[in-house]
Amino acid sequence: MRLPNGDEVTAPTPVWGLDIQCEKGTNLSYGPWADRQREQLFLFFFPQDYQTMKVFIFIASVPGEIRQVQQFDVRLNILAEATVDILFSKLIMRDGKQENQTNAVHMNVQRGSYFEMTLPWTVSDDGYVTKINGQFLHVDASSSLNYRNLLEAETLDYRVNVHYPSVWNHHQTWDLEFNGCKATYHFLYAHKEFFQDMIEDWSSRVPPDLLHFVPYSWNFIIRMQEFELITLANGYNWVDCEHQANAHIAFCGELFDLRFTLPFTDFLPETVLLKFIIVGENVDLSLFLPPTNTSSNIITALSRNARLIEKEDRPKHSFSSEKWRKFCKLSSGWVDCWHVPELQLSISYTYHPVPPVGPSPQANVSTPEKEELLLSPIRAPHRKKSPMEIIKNLTPEQFDPTSVTADCINVDLRITKPSEIKLYGSVLRMFINLKVS
Repeated sequence: MRLPNGDEVTAPTPVWGLDIQCEKGTNLSYGPWADRQREQLFLFFFPQDYQTMKVFIFIASVPGEIRQVQQFDVRLNILAEATVDILFSKLIMRDGKQENQTNAVHMNVQRGSYFEMTLPWTVSDDGYVTKINGQFLHVDASSSLNYRNLLEAETLDYRVNVHYPSVWNHHQTWDLEFNGCKATYHFLYAHKEFFQDMIEDWSSRVPPDLLHFVPYSWNFIIRMQEFELITLANGYNWVDCEHQANAHIAFCGELFDLRFTLPFTDFLPETVLLKFIIVGENVDLSLFLPPTNTSSNIITALSRNARLIEKEDRPKHSFSSEKWRKFCKLSSGWVDCWHVPELQLSISYTYHPVPPVGPSPQANVSTPEKEELLLSPIRAPHRKKSPMEIIKNLTPEQFDPTSVTADCINVDLRITKPSEIKLYGSVLRMFINLKVS
């Protein structure tokens, strides 16, 4: 279409969409089981043909012809307070029987939260990208563990971009980005197994097959503005869930940026290298001792009344108190021990993954041993035992862990600007408790 001034205006391409408005009493539940049903529906309506996808060639629309729809948009708006539950299960033994135990992450979100998803219906030269983004306002998340606290944030933005190439078994890229503002995260060692159970329930239960293997990478970015990362540092791995009389070590600051990649690019690799990069700005290390701790009053008194001086005997100002704090407030008994203007922590972890056990004996027997087992009936009865038979007769007491190659972890901490530290004896003790927990 040409305007009177001579400019040409192209009409936007048609878009199919679905708008959902959620009002009072909204409860959204999702999890691995629901995701498997979604996968079955997608496979039913869009079955995989394992063929190279045809590139869409855009042709200017001609009056009277039907225009090509290029994407399908889904938008969900929350107009009142709502709850979001992520449900998953794990197998446990109870009275000698296996049972499914249901676990959950429960979130309360406020009005204004939304979810958007764009499903492209056309393919370009390098494939297509599925986009998911949204925001939770005033999110309050808890877990089904006895220690319920998990996450509180004023805003939590999320973005997921999934790039699918035009060839079905070429490398895929999953980019996940989470941005939180004024966030408080409670870290418990039990959360490691808790989220590991969620991942195992969500992952595919089909044994890996080389003919259907698709390489992909997950790129994570987790960024928080004005954050509190709270850990429990009780002795003997003990947690008080009833009265909350726990010792804490917290990391508070203005910026937390975590980036790492999970590479699933090789089929059953011998080793996998993971790299984590953490950047922090204006980070404080804070300590809290419950009133039952004998050092609580002493450390609190030292923090409030100690007179700090510099080399020239000039009074030194204590750590600034003009910071955002929600949980780690100085008025509640917290003590700031270390202030770092800027730091960078790099962690590289090389580990040896354990391949999943497949049907016996194919998955556990290499080709030479498999040939030996197949030819054994036609050979002499007195033959040497195969290595596989020797391994089967090996008891746990006879196994030597030093016979296998160890994993390797490299940690590099860089503090580029002058920092201030108040070293209390209880800080070292809490770090030891944090390590063994």
